[in-house]
Amino acid sequence: MKKTLFTLLILCCILAPRIFSNPLRGMDLELIGGLGNLAFDQGQKTALSGDPSDPGAFDPQYFPLLSARLSGESEGFTYSFGFERDPIMRNSLFATVKVEQEYFFVEAGPFFGLFNSSKLPVNPGISTGLCLMIPGKVFIEAKGSSTLAFISMENKGNYSQYAGEVGVGFWVPYVICSLNLSIQNFALREQADLLIEDEAVRYFFRANVHTKNVPYTIRVDLGYQSLRRVYTTWTVDSGAIVKKSETDEYKSLFVGLEGSYTFSPALKFLLGGEMPVYSWPVRPMQDPPKGSKLFMLRAGVVWTIPEKGS
Repeated sequence: MKKTLFTLLILCCILAPRIFSNPLRGMDLELIGGLGNLAFDQGQKTALSGDPSDPGAFDPQYFPLLSARLSGESEGFTYSFGFERDPIMRNSLFATVKVEQEYFFVEAGPFFGLFNSSKLPVNPGISTGLCLMIPGKVFIEAKGSSTLAFISMENKGNYSQYAGEVGVGFWVPYVICSLNLSIQNFALREQADLLIEDEAVRYFFRANVHTKNVPYTIRVDLGYQSLRRVYTTWTVDSGAIVKKSETDEYKSLFVGLEGSYTFSPALKFLLGGEMPVYSWPVRPMQDPPKGSKLFMLRAGVVWTIPEKGS
């Protein structure tokens, strides 16, 4: 892993002069913010379902969403770097360089967990992606990012992050359809004898609808999500170390909708939302308070920075 990270850093150093020799060519600044409440309480230290005789209830927790990305192209390469915050992966910083040809693209770059623990302000990693396609017909795509394994998870305050997505898709008139699997995982050594993991696994169908000479696009998601929080403890019993894991899990069938409107060649607006159409906790965990509304909303803007002299 260290050799892989070193190779990526060397590649970025080689490409950087080419990328930034004309930094304003085709550059987009994307800013997205949002709010949701389908998440476990990150301050919880014991499983809600740990005591079957007196289980706790899933209590929706509000969380902010934030994404800031700067992307562009130069000398045949596409580059992107930015910052993201969500309830599973927490804070992450990324940079990628992509090479795209007619039948494939490949991308790679550094990935960092940022200020997710006072003990580990920066946690380095890598991100990669690959797509094979027959343009206008079918494609298969896989992406992933992860912090590196040389950070010891035995030390209090250390954490790991990883995310991945694979999709198979096809084109039909005015629609790009795909079947996708995604996973996000964040593990934190809360105490010497307590490891807490937050994980979201999704299976979903996505349709991107677009029409030539029309200033708007629509994206529809339909799928299933499993949201899990796992508490792993170690105790000493009769001189032996005993490992015990308890899991809280909340499942849902969801629908998501996002639209974009191109106001001008330099400005695009985004608005989207998502909500479960049916959701349930894995017993013995109890249902959320009566009347709870689970949702996620986001809005943003994409500004295409004018080239020099334009």
